[in-house]
Amino acid sequence: MSATTQPGRTRRAVGWDLALVLLTAATLAAFGALALWGMFYYKSHAAHPDWSVPAFQEMMNRLAAPFVVLLIIWLVLCIPKRLFSKRVLIGYSAGMTALGLAALPYGGARFALGLVLGLSALLQTAILALALAGARLRFAGHGLALRAGSSLLHLGIVLFTFDLVSLQGSPWHIPLFWVATGLLTAGCILTFYLAKQR
Repeated sequence: MSATTQPGRTRRAVGWDLALVLLTAATLAAFGALALWGMFYYKSHAAHPDWSVPAFQEMMNRLAAPFVVLLIIWLVLCIPKRLFSKRVLIGYSAGMTALGLAALPYGGARFALGLVLGLSALLQTAILALALAGARLRFAGHGLALRAGSSLLHLGIVLFTFDLVSLQGSPWHIPLFWVATGLLTAGCILTFYLAKQR
């Protein structure tokens, strides 16, 4: 085998699942970096006489908005892939996008994003129930622990994002935050620990 043909044989194309994983990870990493920067910004400016906490919160919300929108897009693409083929998935995602855009005039961006996230949470809850019931769904790996863990992780991310977008100032904000945290923790344990022990 010649040296010129070997790289072509070993190179692997980035698949649909890997692309979504990389895009989601990059978005979450950027969101985390923004949160870290916000902590240092807060500490370095809080002592200024003209410091305003509401203005800081508004600035952070404005900076975080693009990452939240991107995360919602990746979730809308990722969650239904357990049930649908790629062709149906693209149509479903286009329908969800159209629904969100149609909701903009009625309740604004926060309402539209919350609507899409709420529907995604319902679908992910159904996927979690089907996974626990042993239904044949499209997962990258095998085993109940991995499937349940992946479903819990996705549901936790959806609820966390929904809480961030729609429930600021609501009495449900803190309870839903802890529910999302519990789902994410359980998902991590199942996916990255128990599934690896099998």
